[in-house]
Amino acid sequence: MKKSFTLLITIFLLSIFSYLAISILETKSLRNTNLQSQYLYLQASNHKEFLKQYIYTLQLDELKNLTHLEIEDTNFGIYSIIKKESNSYEIDLFVKSKEFDISLHEKIFR
Repeated sequence: MKKSFTLLITIFLLSIFSYLAISILETKSLRNTNLQSQYLYLQASNHKEFLKQYIYTLQLDELKNLTHLEIEDTNFGIYSIIKKESNSYEIDLFVKSKEFDISLHEKIFR
């Protein structure tokens, strides 16, 4: 009787500790994924700001000849679509990650 009770307690404790270990590993994995997403969002935001500043440096007669503008990058798709309105230009800025689910959009008028 003593051996079976000891075996039962051992199995019970082993299952509790394995559940706790799995919970800790899931939490660490989720934290790493969250940190990676924050880093990629910050990088995409920097790409969008660079594209916006670059478009603001262009002269209006240079924008007249453009319909879209694209910047080559290995990790992100960075492009803009330029539409001529009556007196201004409507410019849509897009930054999309090629591997992860991160996408930014901004509309500016110039």
